[in-house]
Amino acid sequence: MNVYWFQDSKAGHIKQVKVLLDQLKKEKEFSIITINYSNKESFSKMLAAKDQLDGPIILIGAGHDVYSKILQSKKYIEKFIDRDIYSIAVLRPSYKLNSFDLIIAPEHDFRKKRLPKNVITFQGALAATSQTPAVKTRAMIAIGGPSKHYKFDQEILLTQIHYILSLHPKHEFKIFNSRRTPNALNLKLKDEFHSYLNAKFVDINSPESNSFQMSVNESALKFVTPDSSNLVFESLSTVGQTYLIQIEDPQYRRIFGTKKIRESMNEIVKSKRVGVVSLLKKKGGIDISSIEPPLSHFEPLAEVEKVAFSIMKIVNS
Repeated sequence: MNVYWFQDSKAGHIKQVKVLLDQLKKEKEFSIITINYSNKESFSKMLAAKDQLDGPIILIGAGHDVYSKILQSKKYIEKFIDRDIYSIAVLRPSYKLNSFDLIIAPEHDFRKKRLPKNVITFQGALAATSQTPAVKTRAMIAIGGPSKHYKFDQEILLTQIHYILSLHPKHEFKIFNSRRTPNALNLKLKDEFHSYLNAKFVDINSPESNSFQMSVNESALKFVTPDSSNLVFESLSTVGQTYLIQIEDPQYRRIFGTKKIRESMNEIVKSKRVGVVSLLKKKGGIDISSIEPPLSHFEPLAEVEKVAFSIMKIVNS
């Protein structure tokens, strides 16, 4: 089997495809050739290796800019290579859905819509499953930033982090920011939490940010802002408890904007797969924080394993 991985420059797209290819490699050996979607020499790059190709060919990628390139490439190389060729879109394309041999997309992208025969869905986001035992005294907080999904209130978030740290004084916390975290909030995170002996702020631009994945895998408690479904479902794919941190004013009512991510978060809250750190508005203007733990019987999500199995079943048939 031979895989041509079409890439754009978005880290989220690259990460989800990489996780899927890493899982597929556990099922079958194959070569990977990466192709930048803007590279005009991609056709020649693919044909140059045609004599060394063995077995089916998979053209795969995520992102609006790469989908058309995948379809164009399949149409072109079919003229020169007599092999089974599969075009696979990771995440939901906004056009020509029926032109792909396979689409791998989050369930929320097809909610209240008929599921096409060429679509495999997964819950939330593709993330590597980890069975690494959690360290009981380790915890982490992962912070996103403003998005079209939630009204990001920095003061509410800071209040919630103070509450979380004071509630768990025996846990060693790492607080991670992200590329979307506002600079003003980064400064406050550094200033306000240096006095906590059990907490350490890790900036995304520091070398220590490379420890993020290890912290996700090993932390017994994981507190995540809900604006990034990737972060949430990456946490849910590991051992330990995941909590969503409220980042909106409890009196805020959203009227406009996307709803699918919010509905996805609401579903895992309702099922108690995640816990919730909430800020409650009481009469008289008093704000009180509260925490509700998730149910303990859930195993780590294994969505990428499910998707990889389905792909191999299609290719092998």
